Amino acid sequence: MKQLIVDGNTALYGIIGNPVNHSFSPDMQTRAFQHLALNAVYLPFPVMENDLPRILDAFKLLKVKGFNITIPYKEKIIPFLDSLSAEAKLLSSVNTVKWTEQGWKGFSTDGTGFIRSLGALDLDLKGKRVMLLGAGGAAKAIAVSLANAGIVHLVIVNRTPERADALAEMVAFCNENVEISCNPDKPLPCDLIVNSTSVGMKNGGCPLDNDQVELCGAVVDIIYNPSRTTLLREAQKRGIPNLNGIGMLLYQGVESFEIWTDQKAPIHVMEESLNKSLAIG
Repeated sequence: MKQLIVDGNTALYGIIGNPVNHSFSPDMQTRAFQHLALNAVYLPFPVMENDLPRILDAFKLLKVKGFNITIPYKEKIIPFLDSLSAEAKLLSSVNTVKWTEQGWKGFSTDGTGFIRSLGALDLDLKGKRVMLLGAGGAAKAIAVSLANAGIVHLVIVNRTPERADALAEMVAFCNENVEISCNPDKPLPCDLIVNSTSVGMKNGGCPLDNDQVELCGAVVDIIYNPSRTTLLREAQKRGIPNLNGIGMLLYQGVESFEIWTDQKAPIHVMEESLNKSLAIG
């Protein structure tokens, strides 16, 4: 791997969010740049919501080539972008932005990244019943991708019923063959539970009662730091196959890298970086 040398020609990429200092993406993406001998670095940028317009102006002045977006700005960033990919427009959610000749263009790689990560569970989604916790930017991408992967029933759980209903309408528009329900009043059997909320990231909370966890076939929590949330530990206690969000982070990062550079991402290098970051904690 070529040694990183930062100079006046070094391209700048990054990630914005709040919080963002916990992100494993800076090391992962920078190592990928190094492996392909690309003169580029990737940095975290903690950003307050009222600074979103100014950060884009700053990035333009600094000639930033692209950046990722995490909680809680995947939807809030959209008014400040110049264009959207077809998928990002459908989802009204963006996690990847690239500077183009026409300005800032937003993309969504969350859904495809999530589906690719399920390979670790060896789970065939066709004909399955899935419960999705959350209705934000990542949830939208995951829900549409699940519907397109062949699930037959999607249960959406969200603390704001109106957001759950809006997501249900979006999924129904994309795939009318999926049965959809929202905020059930009792535990339901399901093949897969997916947590797309931030519950468990900071305070060790669990987004579900244990009665519901016991009725599922597998659990995925898209949180990756900490690597073992309370939800995943509860699944593990019951012998339920489970997965954190590190695989989703890997594959959405792979697709972001390829959008920015038009080169095939070194997946093994990026995965190695994430595994080291997880070991360090």
